[in-house]
Amino acid sequence: MQLLGQNYWGGVCGFVSVVHGILLSSSDSNALDGLSKNELEYNLGLSVLEFLRYAKVSKPEVATEMVNFTRAFGGAHANKTIDSLIQECQTAVQAIKGGTNGNKATEAGWGVAMTKNALKEYIKWVGGTATEVPHTDVWSQQNLRNFRNCVCGVGNTAHRNTQYLGLRHWVYINEAGQMYNWGATTDLANSADRPYPRADHNYLVHVLSLG
Repeated sequence: MQLLGQNYWGGVCGFVSVVHGILLSSSDSNALDGLSKNELEYNLGLSVLEFLRYAKVSKPEVATEMVNFTRAFGGAHANKTIDSLIQECQTAVQAIKGGTNGNKATEAGWGVAMTKNALKEYIKWVGGTATEVPHTDVWSQQNLRNFRNCVCGVGNTAHRNTQYLGLRHWVYINEAGQMYNWGATTDLANSADRPYPRADHNYLVHVLSLG
């Protein structure tokens, strides 16, 4: 899935993790059952698009944070504005509605990086609550599985003293201790191993409990 599947463009992983949390964690049932692939993509795409529009008008400080954080990833993201993010998201959503195949939502450089404040604002916007949870910074399966129905931010220790504390990515841990990440569900073991093998993702930055 292009928009829902983080393996295509992980720059909106914060959105995807929260959607998983709100829709899937309240019970063992799957609130997304019955929707086609395009319907899943289209609905999430609209959510991203409308939140960006809302932030631009009603939460300009959040919009500025998202833009600056997105720019911090460099490369194709270096010169983004809130208007370009909105336009790129709208293009992707329109492509999904048109039913096109292939790389319909994977335009080069398309992604929205979510700060903790932006993610909390999005959770509030969709009708949820997010409470920050005390934690150690150990990025291990054993530590992560302690946080149920939580969105967890992972960072790079080489940049932990920068503005966004080295934050690079968000994942969601459900009530069963499973991790939703990059389009996959992973059972977290009682292990000191990292949740996935990426050297630059090496410490736990934020934990937000959903309600």
